[in-house]
Amino acid sequence: MDFAIPDKSPFLLRDLLLAEAARSERDDLPLLDASRGAANWQLRRVLNAWHALGLYAAQAPATPPDDGEVALRLDPDGPHREAFRAFEERCAVGPAGLVGGAGFVARACDYLAGEVLLDRSPDRVLYELAEAAAGRIYPSPPTLSFVAPIVTRYLAPLLFGGDLDLARQFRVIACEGATTGIAQVAATLAGNGLIHSGDRVAMWWPTYEPLRDLVECQLGCEVVPIRRDPGAGWAAVPSELEKLDDPRVRLAITVSPGNPVPVVTGPGDLDDLERAVVQRPDLLVLADYVYMHFLDEPVETEIARLPRNTIGVYSVSKDFGLAGMRLGVVLIHPECVAEHLLAERAVAAQGADERYCRRALQPRAMPLGERIVADSRGVSFTHMSGLSTPLQALICLCAVYDLIEPEAGRYFSWVRGELAARVEALYQGLGLPAPAWAAGPSSRYSTIIDLAEVARARGGEELVSALRGQNLWSLMTWLAREWKVILTPGEGFGAGPWSVRACFPSVSAEQARELGERVGQAVEAFARASGND
Repeated sequence: MDFAIPDKSPFLLRDLLLAEAARSERDDLPLLDASRGAANWQLRRVLNAWHALGLYAAQAPATPPDDGEVALRLDPDGPHREAFRAFEERCAVGPAGLVGGAGFVARACDYLAGEVLLDRSPDRVLYELAEAAAGRIYPSPPTLSFVAPIVTRYLAPLLFGGDLDLARQFRVIACEGATTGIAQVAATLAGNGLIHSGDRVAMWWPTYEPLRDLVECQLGCEVVPIRRDPGAGWAAVPSELEKLDDPRVRLAITVSPGNPVPVVTGPGDLDDLERAVVQRPDLLVLADYVYMHFLDEPVETEIARLPRNTIGVYSVSKDFGLAGMRLGVVLIHPECVAEHLLAERAVAAQGADERYCRRALQPRAMPLGERIVADSRGVSFTHMSGLSTPLQALICLCAVYDLIEPEAGRYFSWVRGELAARVEALYQGLGLPAPAWAAGPSSRYSTIIDLAEVARARGGEELVSALRGQNLWSLMTWLAREWKVILTPGEGFGAGPWSVRACFPSVSAEQARELGERVGQAVEAFARASGND
């Protein structure tokens, strides 16, 4: 059963596994792919509203008058709220989804004008959202002016303990997903001399594998793992947190709730982070909160506890099953320690002169956020930077849905319950007890499966020994080819050598149970066959 990965293969490991499954002769089994976390559900209302907004924008006056295919831009001073009422009436004879979407757009604009964007009339709010949805303009500023007031209100209860005043202090940069936001921040920190090759970066371990790649391969930094104990619900080992005291650690990266282990940065971890920041005020924290809305209850966060040291990223698209839309934001406090470092360091100042001299009248005075935006287009194309305007409009519709729609609470309760059911079903299929983290503050987004534990439950230590005498990749390719199951190796995330990651959003509870059963049967059969070789 040995399998050698081709030396010149152009594929990722997941692609190789999918190729194995495609060659499978098991036509009796449906493919179960839990290797990535794109949700198999989607909230219809915000998507219908986005399309309705775009259709309204497409009703703009035409030119020339006899050509209905060419539209002019909307009149910024037009009676758009009244015009939209007429549009709603025309939608009434159309599909129910369009009717519901248009109704939500109307409620959203009235709410925004009355509660959030107080300097704009309902006509103006509708005009700006519609023009953004139509994609007729370049984003100027790159993150449109109405995005931050809406997004910070959405994130205040999730990330800031409900402190809207604190949330409003942060600059919001719209970007193509949280992962892109992380990459952009890291590139700017490195490009401006705040992170250097050879520096140390603390990361809670196991962690999302692309972050490890970013630190080691792209930045050339050394990862300092803050190891977590799987036997304690993946809580950080207390002695590991002492690594934060190392003055060579320039940056700490957290994912809370995490991936592949879906637990949050605990209170003790926050205490140690704060202690490290008190000792070294220039310590930066880069925090990814992409799964925060999946928690049963909000928890305290790095960005709320340490707002001037933490740069946060969030993915709105994950909340609503819109993974392909890539709706992300970066959050930076105007008093972020990185801003002070940029101002204080002569080398960074000289680098700014060289890097941004043709894109800023005063390069040294450029805030970190402006540099992140500029760097996102290789500086030279700064004027073309920013997330597309239709996606910025969609971010706002998603946020407003959670703020005003009674169904929002019911939707997120359903999501949490559904993910909990999938976790329970998977472990029932594996024949293992539900993990301890499933009952605590957890997104239930993904898990690390210890295959040795699966073998132990099915055949004791003898089966574990037989399994460990073999090669994990051989088992994984056999799983794909003979059992039509796609998972990812856990070792790449920093987990044990006989572990795999499974993501719950992409499989139903029934599929999760079947996946667990297949993995359990495959591990037993593989180990017993190996033991007889």
